[in-house]
Amino acid sequence: AAGYDAVFFRGIASKPVYLWLQDGRAELRDATGLWGKTTYETEKRLRHELGSKQISVACIGPAGESQSLIAGVFADGSVAARSGLGAVMGSKRLKAIAVRGTQKVQVKDKKRLDSLRKDFLKEFSENAAPLLKGLKKYGTIIFNNGQFTSGAGPIKNWNLLGTEAFPNYSKFDADKIIKYEIRKHTCWGCPVGCKGYFKIEEGPYAMEGKKTEYETFFAFGPLCMNDDVESIIRAGDICDQNGMDTISAGSVIAFAMECYERGVISKKETEGIDLTWGNSAGILTLLDKMAQRDGFGAVLADGTKKASERIGKGSEKWAIHIGGQEPGMHDPRVWPARGLGYICDPTPGRHTAGTFPVVAERGIPLGPYPELQLKTVDIEDYEGKGPLHAVGSTYYQLINACGLCLLPYFAVCTTFPIADFISAVTGWDFAIDDALKAGRRIQTLRQVFNLREGLEPTQWRLPERISVPATLGPFAGRKVDFEIMRERFYESMGWDPDSGWPLKSTLKELGLDELAGEYGKE
Repeated sequence: AAGYDAVFFRGIASKPVYLWLQDGRAELRDATGLWGKTTYETEKRLRHELGSKQISVACIGPAGESQSLIAGVFADGSVAARSGLGAVMGSKRLKAIAVRGTQKVQVKDKKRLDSLRKDFLKEFSENAAPLLKGLKKYGTIIFNNGQFTSGAGPIKNWNLLGTEAFPNYSKFDADKIIKYEIRKHTCWGCPVGCKGYFKIEEGPYAMEGKKTEYETFFAFGPLCMNDDVESIIRAGDICDQNGMDTISAGSVIAFAMECYERGVISKKETEGIDLTWGNSAGILTLLDKMAQRDGFGAVLADGTKKASERIGKGSEKWAIHIGGQEPGMHDPRVWPARGLGYICDPTPGRHTAGTFPVVAERGIPLGPYPELQLKTVDIEDYEGKGPLHAVGSTYYQLINACGLCLLPYFAVCTTFPIADFISAVTGWDFAIDDALKAGRRIQTLRQVFNLREGLEPTQWRLPERISVPATLGPFAGRKVDFEIMRERFYESMGWDPDSGWPLKSTLKELGLDELAGEYGKE
């Protein structure tokens, strides 16, 4: 522990800076020499300058510095990629936060915590779900094949679905891709270890960097009709170094490729870059330009919504986004609860926001408490999905607040006694009802933040292309009623179903009385 629970930044620095936190001391230091450097180089230089490999670094790359709305914050091999968080740091000229702590983390009841941990790890190792074993071996690329065969993985800017639409889908088989892994990487204390490092030994895409995730493979692969696996790995590496979200970057390039195919843009606008579907060289060239806001890259640097506004000419019809955020690589018509997360979460378009509702949709309990043994609803029971999503999404906020990772929890959520762990760490008498209330309070505060900023959540809708019945794939013809799901979700959250504003009674119930006057609906 370094002595701080959280850090808040106000204002804008007069020059680039980084924050150095060490055992209760905080110091802003000059980062002029780091400005313009990649995320990899920034981490390396800070650890050298500060004299320890044990330092944790969160930083931005050139995309964040240029305030790209698809820039993320990168930290120790992981990334908070979505919603342009890197642009916020860039706007403040905050290059990085470096942390070194040698203090012990204090817990209230260590004996109980150790007992809970040992019991859970024993069950974890003895009864690990097949998915968990797959994540350990492959990481998220274990999902590649299933997304093709189920029709859930988007192809050609969400125009197509299924294996027939992408004949070379077998190139994306996890057993073929894992050959690029040179070593494993594990977050501290994680019993899964789904991460790793990839290396391409030679050729135009030679690189060594972070293991490529499922979302990245689909965003730069089928979404762009690109079956060159090594170019996709390289594209992910370019995004990581420059600090860009791979989902949004791949999505906006797929959008540009469709504009190019339709004749809305040509080589004149792209400055000679060939954006024919599947042109991997064009994809990689554009990524570098997007990070620097150079030429046509500047048109795409802020994501699909902004790009369609800049290009115009009716291109908004095939600009796939929800509230300005490109959706994750999961078709909402296959698992409707995922689509509900796309349109109802205060951060729209997030595939992670719908994960626990999808788990519950499949009839898997969210935890070893009666309150989390949710009633299974049929895949096409749209009335029943709102209440299910309310519990699942608030529980997800609790997981985030505890600093837990979604993936291993996703695989073993039926056995993890989260309320007991919280009680042991804090000393609070914390029941699962308290935990769910905390998650609901967080989710409601996130909604109020958007309302304060003038956003209208009820206006967030799925683009027509991914809401009308699909004509291809295993689920062709399925018509999903996303609006009734939204209404039932709002009702279950204690929010007004017509406006999305929390009810006054809800805010007061959650201890948010000070917000009830301005943001509470009667």
